[in-house]
Amino acid sequence: MMSFRKRIDHQGVALFIVLASMATLAIFVSEITYTSQINQKLAYDRLDQVKAQALAKSGLRLSLLRIRAYSELKKTIGKLSEGAGANASMVDSMVPKAMIEKIWAEPITIPFTGDISSLPMEMKDALTKFRKDSSMEGKLYISIQAQSNKINLNSTLHSFAALASASPSPARPGTGGGAPSNPASPGADGTASASPTPVSYDPEQSRQALGQQIKDTFQRRFEEDAKFRDEYRNFRIEDLLDEIVGWSDLSFESNREQASNLPFKKAPFYHVSELNYLPSMDDTIYALLSEQFNAGVASFININTIQEPVLKAIVPQMTKEEVTKFFEFRDGGGEENKEDNKFKNSDEFFKYLKEKVQHYMGSDTRTSELRNLLTQRGIRIITEESNFLVHVEATVQQTKKTLEAMVSLIESPTQPAPTTPGTQIPQPNLPTPGNPTDSTNERSNLKITQLRFL
Repeated sequence: MMSFRKRIDHQGVALFIVLASMATLAIFVSEITYTSQINQKLAYDRLDQVKAQALAKSGLRLSLLRIRAYSELKKTIGKLSEGAGANASMVDSMVPKAMIEKIWAEPITIPFTGDISSLPMEMKDALTKFRKDSSMEGKLYISIQAQSNKINLNSTLHSFAALASASPSPARPGTGGGAPSNPASPGADGTASASPTPVSYDPEQSRQALGQQIKDTFQRRFEEDAKFRDEYRNFRIEDLLDEIVGWSDLSFESNREQASNLPFKKAPFYHVSELNYLPSMDDTIYALLSEQFNAGVASFININTIQEPVLKAIVPQMTKEEVTKFFEFRDGGGEENKEDNKFKNSDEFFKYLKEKVQHYMGSDTRTSELRNLLTQRGIRIITEESNFLVHVEATVQQTKKTLEAMVSLIESPTQPAPTTPGTQIPQPNLPTPGNPTDSTNERSNLKITQLRFL
């Protein structure tokens, strides 16, 4: 009887051991399965990240192609216009400036997902076939924005101002579209437009002008917004200016660095959002200043693309009515006049001020003072866009990569003519069948000055 009971007890222990072993094995298998699934998902996610990054780089290359196409088409039209002589305006009217700029300014999505029902049959069939045959994984969103429509925060740095004065902006042949105005030369109207004493970049003057610009911005906001005036009437603009210069200039001894929780960068601004690191900055002031400033490598102001805050900043003497009339004139003169009134060169802009703005009306002295002030700040007025911000969003499955790049369009310098007798003139590479021209003075260079993944 006792042996029978012991045998039953032994059988119960064995069953318990078997059940425990199976439970342990099930947990172990489940853990291995879970770990394998996680590792597989991580591997696929990493693969998607690599694909998205490669796709974003492809989007950047497409953007560079669009900017290059814009540059080449603009030069071709410029040559046609130059060769047309008296009929140059007819050539310009056939290809409006706004239409040419759509080559780079229009955002695009790849693959194209818009409504194609209104397109011609051939284009509709081609797009439908492309959608069907496309094996591209993911999708791209590409936008290109002009960057010469705001004032460069780095214009207080001598190296950046020197770049602005040394690098010619792309100009249409025959118009001098981006050429800097000589203060000692006659203006567009044939009269002397500047003082005979040329001026150059002055770091101290640039900082003072930047401080005055910020003061004028605050003053205009005070007049428009009583709540803002009550909240910021005691704001110390001098401290903010000290912080901006101290953050970006290695040689500047800032009195405000001790008040900052972060050590000052002591290097040029990479992005305007770096203003948020300054101790005096808050969201309201940042929103106010970001309308006027960006961060780049050249201090160009494209007078054909700037908006109201920047125009008021560089020409604070303009009244509200004069600002409104300026944009009506530049952008087509309202509904009744659709002419292309874009400025062809900087002299036309200063001529407009002398004819239409009360403060400068008929005064060569005041327009000369404005020219000199911009020169001392290292800022050049241009009329053809040469700086672009490329924004690319690449999406593969659930992974998104965002790329931003600053691209500058720099004209290759032309070869100088010989100055001594007997010197042989370098001959350009003439195009031959199967060997297109590769002359450097006929090509534009695209330079990526900043690139980052967000």
